Amino acid sequence: MADVRVSQETKNSIAVLRPPNTAFHQQRLATWEPAWTPKAIWPILMAVATVFLSIGLALLYVSYNTPEQVLDYTDCQSTEDPSRRSCAEIIDHNPGTVCSCSIIFTLDRAFPPPVYLYYALTNFYQNHRQYTLSRDDGQLQGVLSKTPSERCRPFDFAKHGDELRPILPCGALANSLFNDSFTLTVLASPELRTPVPLVGGGALWPHERGLKFRNPKGDLRLLLSKYARPPAWSRELWELDPANPDNNGLQNEDFIVWMQPAALPNFRKLFRKVAHLGTTFERGLPSGNYTLRINYSYTVKSFFGRKSVIISSSSVLGARNPFLGWAFITVAIACLIFACLLYAF
Repeated sequence: MADVRVSQETKNSIAVLRPPNTAFHQQRLATWEPAWTPKAIWPILMAVATVFLSIGLALLYVSYNTPEQVLDYTDCQSTEDPSRRSCAEIIDHNPGTVCSCSIIFTLDRAFPPPVYLYYALTNFYQNHRQYTLSRDDGQLQGVLSKTPSERCRPFDFAKHGDELRPILPCGALANSLFNDSFTLTVLASPELRTPVPLVGGGALWPHERGLKFRNPKGDLRLLLSKYARPPAWSRELWELDPANPDNNGLQNEDFIVWMQPAALPNFRKLFRKVAHLGTTFERGLPSGNYTLRINYSYTVKSFFGRKSVIISSSSVLGARNPFLGWAFITVAIACLIFACLLYAF
């Protein structure tokens, strides 16, 4: 065997690198490990249950004290039909028409600012995979193409006279755009009616209009003359908001809000908010009688759904949503049950 010799310099280097022979450096310090017995765990669970129950009750208190009014108008009666049929029946027999109806309701309490107006749908599964994928992201970013994405089928082409034109925006998601509109009025007396000013804005992140949804550069009316609108639409893409030219096309706020699919079959989406500054409603909506006038054109009969308008104020936790409070209380009850079971051992 070869004679292996270690120089004195190497020995000194090894000695310097070796940790000191102490309890700390050699990990010989005394340690403590808790004994997780049932009698040691149940007080912890009781403490967790107390904390979660307190938070849950506080959240429910704030949520249920947030003013909210829900108005279901699915079977709203037409104000223009002599036989007083419901708008749902009229739309079912005449698809594509617009029916007018109104609902008189009372706010039992004042709604402090800010006050928001939502529309809500039930039994509408916006989270279906084929439905959410039925879109052309290139189109939505302002890239015009004569051949929409295959994912848009069967809402990719539509007949325009004898010509077959590409649909913009294509896909089932865009085709099913919610298109009812609402007007809110205060009834101070049978003769005195004060319209409540409703404005848009505040429902989008800045990047959504800057990156995900962009209009092609140029005159929208001219650029889109060779394209067809979705079959279920009653207005052209460039006239979604006639009152605000900057809120048209693929950057229309209502369109972008709709193109964000909801996770659950029962959902609400922000429609408008009450203009408070510089109006008679600076302190919110007063209690009293109101009229909600509806331009009814969106059918929900095909999926056995319901639709409603929700008027709500905003608290420190946002709109009324008791789910989080009940979630905390559920965890508290579960901890309490386990604590009682462990205490019995």
